Amino acid sequence: MTFDPNRKWQMSLEDGTPLEVRSIRPEDRDLIAEAFRRLSPEARYFRFWMRVRELNPRLIESLCTPDQKDHVAWVAMHQTRDDIPGVGGASFWRLKEEPEAAEASFSVADEFQGRGVATLLLAVIWEHALSLGIRRFVGHVLHENIAMRAWWDALGATEQEAPRHWLSTLILDESLLQDNHTGNSLRTRLAQVRAWMSGDMTPL
Repeated sequence: MTFDPNRKWQMSLEDGTPLEVRSIRPEDRDLIAEAFRRLSPEARYFRFWMRVRELNPRLIESLCTPDQKDHVAWVAMHQTRDDIPGVGGASFWRLKEEPEAAEASFSVADEFQGRGVATLLLAVIWEHALSLGIRRFVGHVLHENIAMRAWWDALGATEQEAPRHWLSTLILDESLLQDNHTGNSLRTRLAQVRAWMSGDMTPL
């Protein structure tokens, strides 16, 4: 099944919040910078492992220029709130030493955390990764980031402890997902993404 990274999709959170999900583009530089500024200090630290107010322009440039092969990045935008620069984002970088694996990362605006944004974005990058021959995601989670570690665990990821963080590994095989709310939510989102990919649902 072909995955088109240029599509835009309308999706809604479980509470009905309307979102547009699309690939990140070079012209999103200012949006990414503003979204980062709006994150709480804790959220910025958990995502980038540093306590700074502004992102380095070179990092913003790398985030906004995915090649859709070894680096993929998606963003969820609020459909009716122009004052919100972004609801959340997800990206992955293929590992050079393991081309069937990629490092995945997520960032969700503070006011939208715990509402299913990361799970929605995971479904999108999951299917995108499979179309590129990637079979597993790895995530680096700081010891202090208890919520993210619990999320990976609820999905069925395995983990290894390092001095400063946990290394979580998630096999991109739906049959291995846990039978719980998180796993079942991801199954639902994966089914939606596949329906859009096949043309059974109409993208924007």
